[in-house]
Amino acid sequence: MGISIRFEIHILVNRSGRVNECHKTSEDRPSQKRCFLKSAADEVERLKCSLSYSTLENYKTALRVFSKYLKQDIDIASINQTLLKGFERWLRDKNLCLNTVSCYMRSLRSLLNKLDIENKSHAFGNVYTGRARTEKRAVSEEDVSRLKQVELRPHSFLSLVRDIFLFSYYALGMPFVDVAFLRRSQISDNLLTYHRHKTGQRIVIPLEYCMSEIINRYKSDSEYVFPLLHSLETQKAYHEYLRMLNRYNRALKTLAIKAGVMKRLTSYTARHTWASVAYNENVDLPVISRALGHTNPQTTLTYIRGINDDRLAQANHKIVSRV
Repeated sequence: MGISIRFEIHILVNRSGRVNECHKTSEDRPSQKRCFLKSAADEVERLKCSLSYSTLENYKTALRVFSKYLKQDIDIASINQTLLKGFERWLRDKNLCLNTVSCYMRSLRSLLNKLDIENKSHAFGNVYTGRARTEKRAVSEEDVSRLKQVELRPHSFLSLVRDIFLFSYYALGMPFVDVAFLRRSQISDNLLTYHRHKTGQRIVIPLEYCMSEIINRYKSDSEYVFPLLHSLETQKAYHEYLRMLNRYNRALKTLAIKAGVMKRLTSYTARHTWASVAYNENVDLPVISRALGHTNPQTTLTYIRGINDDRLAQANHKIVSRV
């Protein structure tokens, strides 16, 4: 009886044209080969108790998008400037804004540096990892007054949106994510204390009457101050927050129209507006930075750079008009 032997060879090639070592069997693959996507996913799982949920979500999103570009896993050693530049072009072809591209790149760089003994930051040398200047998000104090005075149906969602916007403004420009996750246990002895989700900075705010007035409108048995979230489980609550953020931003557009505010309102507007008003009132930059929970004063400068430009223009007008 004859014996037939069948051989099969499976070769996967990545976009750079190299044979993908990560798809070899463990017996065939040299021990030093490390698959990036798999290793990075394991690292994210390991870090899930030590990083903020938003940071973990940024890592997961960046890996998911990078995986779509690669089509399959690759060895960490294969990650270089050419590969990342191609990834950047691929992202830009999808009409993603610079800041979104940068967020993906910075997340990949952070994960790569956590995984690799040799720092691979140089591989990101030709791709954008900065923060592009966005449109000025602040509105005037007159606009805030218009929002406060516009007539809305009591107990409606739009009324809640207006209260959240004003509360964020009153509370030193408190970010929407921190307002959404704010618990009643964080308010004691007429002080509101919270740690920023983004930076972990601890911020203590004395309660003003206008803040207490809004809080008291939403008394309930919930642990949360405002009826924005329901779940107390971190992952579920975060997904609730993302859905509510989308709904909040859509409602702000409607609120702006009703109040006659011509500028676009977003979840960041109250925060930027507080910083702008504080700066115009000659509050020192370090104080504004501390109030906003910025770990780097340079971040605060991006909030008020437009105001600096306005002041320069006003100053120059005064000077040249005297000649």
